Amino acid sequence: MPINIPHIKVFVLYLLSIATFFASLNQNIYTPIIPLIRDTFSVSINWVNFTVSSFIFIIAMMQIILGTVIDSKNQKRLILISLVTISISTIICAYTPNFILFMIARIIQAIGTGIIPLVTINMIAQLFEGEARGRAMGTYQILLTLAPAISPILGGLIGQYYGYRGIFLFLFLISVSLLILIAYFLPDDEKNNAQGKTISFFKNYIAIFSNYLGVSIIIVSFFVFFIYFAILVYLPILLNDHYHVPLKIIGFLYLPLTVSMILGSMLFKNLQKKLSLTI
Repeated sequence: MPINIPHIKVFVLYLLSIATFFASLNQNIYTPIIPLIRDTFSVSINWVNFTVSSFIFIIAMMQIILGTVIDSKNQKRLILISLVTISISTIICAYTPNFILFMIARIIQAIGTGIIPLVTINMIAQLFEGEARGRAMGTYQILLTLAPAISPILGGLIGQYYGYRGIFLFLFLISVSLLILIAYFLPDDEKNNAQGKTISFFKNYIAIFSNYLGVSIIIVSFFVFFIYFAILVYLPILLNDHYHVPLKIIGFLYLPLTVSMILGSMLFKNLQKKLSLTI
């Protein structure tokens, strides 16, 4: 960071970046323990997979719903609400013996998780300008990229030694810590509700879906992530049931997949400098 940036801004940057890391952690730490959840609650694998797919679906819906209206909201309040929601739902996931309640709590946890990335990247853009903004976004992206690589390893290790409850208690401690730090250090920003946001919301998405290029990108992205999450969900079942691989090892076997995604992002970054992205 440039030396002329106040230290409090640098601290807030790392705090927001860690919050985004935590949002990704919420999603990815759960995958290696899918067999453990199935066996603990004595439910079919389809029900456990539903807790994964619904979590991802709700996060996607939160991006769509909040994406065009977030600028008119008090963003500190939004992130605090999201962390309170995550904390309450996470502790329910840790202690409930009922799978239906566990599933509902997991869905509520996804609502809180979906708010964080939008708020954090918006606040970073507001806090920094010019070259400092580019450096800040680079720091944010590094932590965001590391999360999918580290989360399954943590999930496998914690799940092996402390069970699924240990994972949710670990997430609860992080969410409460972030809640306290953000409440104290994050600058407040009162926003007035802008008129015409509802119209803008519909116009934006009508424009996307009426454009063949936008629809093509959505379809391709859907199939890419469909394949990715199919592997993500069924890999632990295959490894645990058929090859009897322990949970702590399953987490490490996700590493090649996530490292490949990171390398793919780096390759794209270099290629886009040489190749035109327009059609």
